[in-house]
Amino acid sequence: MKSACVGFYWTLPVTWADFRRLPSDINGAARASRTIRYQRERVKQWVRAEALSLVGEIAFMDVRTDRATEEVREALVEARRLCARQHAVLAYVAFEERNLWRSNPHLRHHAEELGLELIALSPDPITVDGRRFDPVAHFKASRVAERERMGELRREAYAGIARALSAIPEGAGRWQAVAERLNIEGVRSLKGGAWTSENVRKVVGRHGDAFSSVQG
Repeated sequence: MKSACVGFYWTLPVTWADFRRLPSDINGAARASRTIRYQRERVKQWVRAEALSLVGEIAFMDVRTDRATEEVREALVEARRLCARQHAVLAYVAFEERNLWRSNPHLRHHAEELGLELIALSPDPITVDGRRFDPVAHFKASRVAERERMGELRREAYAGIARALSAIPEGAGRWQAVAERLNIEGVRSLKGGAWTSENVRKVVGRHGDAFSSVQG
């Protein structure tokens, strides 16, 4: 085995919590994301146990909220440069061992394609910041919180749309006017972002019964 290691830590965006990007520096990324922080500590513990040197770290946020994508390849190209320069292996936490939803087949595929020596670490609970962190329990809790928050967003969005439709008459530009009003009021879209005329039109079209009394 090589004597050096590069840590590779990845996560997904959480739009309902307005978590859409990572800081570019590794310390900032670890502060911003508990998942990144866990992976970093897990790799560091393994590096110490194996008497290796941690010579580089990469934090990556994918583009989808619900799955890993091919976008990881670009980050792995950078990882290959680090590993080649330092004669290092690439270590990551294989969440899929205990949580299929958090699997990343693209990471493994592109690492192999790029000729990286990939070390998959089991997602064991460890102490992070003085507290026990179990990634599986964390992901389960996050899914529950997501369902609850999405329900809140839906109720708030429907109420906001209903108010806007009652105040804005039918006619050209109505959907844009509704979107602008919702954004001014701070009402989030069903995915947690800003409103556009198009997503207003789609929500009203799909859930018209909820607004039938205020559509004129």
